[in-house]
Amino acid sequence: MRRKISILLSVALALTTALMLAQQGGGGGGGGQARQGQRQTGGTGQQGQGKAGQAQQQQQEQARQQQRERLRTQATTQQRDQYRTCDQSMAQTRTQARTMSRTASGKTFNADEARRQQQQLQEQLRTMQQERERLYQGLNQEQQSAVQERNRSMQQMHERIQNRLQEMNQELANAQPDGKRVAEQARENERDMNAYQKEFRKMGDELGLRNQ
Repeated sequence: MRRKISILLSVALALTTALMLAQQGGGGGGGGQARQGQRQTGGTGQQGQGKAGQAQQQQQEQARQQQRERLRTQATTQQRDQYRTCDQSMAQTRTQARTMSRTASGKTFNADEARRQQQQLQEQLRTMQQERERLYQGLNQEQQSAVQERNRSMQQMHERIQNRLQEMNQELANAQPDGKRVAEQARENERDMNAYQKEFRKMGDELGLRNQ
């Protein structure tokens, strides 16, 4: 009798354990399905954000293209002539900066020649700045707004070159100027003049003033 009771208790315990394990497994499966659903929802959300970002980029590019076309139609013959004159003056100034850089970096430093080239570069830079300002002031409000950052960048480059030329002038005023220092300043001016003209030509492209 006791043996039968023991067997019945064992069977009941086994059934209870199996039922509990089945319930836990079902809950885990539900959790897995929920997590999978979250991943799918998250993936769908990311795809939606990606498409929205691409659409926004396309709209921005279309707006920029429309602005470029509108600016090109606003460019006048006078503005193109002013741009061409300024670009030529800028090329001459850049050539003079390169010549001075090579002269100052030569094996022998000629202070008199460096003074002559420094003065010539100073005059060319002044003329170039005046022509660029004249061109910018002749633009209408939309044109100026479109290239405002480029104009500010070129102004900063001009100020750096101008400051170096003043430092070079002070150095060359010495009885025995430091040729290495002058050569270093001349090389920096050449680099800035190259960047200056590249920025100017980008501005010309944006306004439709170049290669017309």
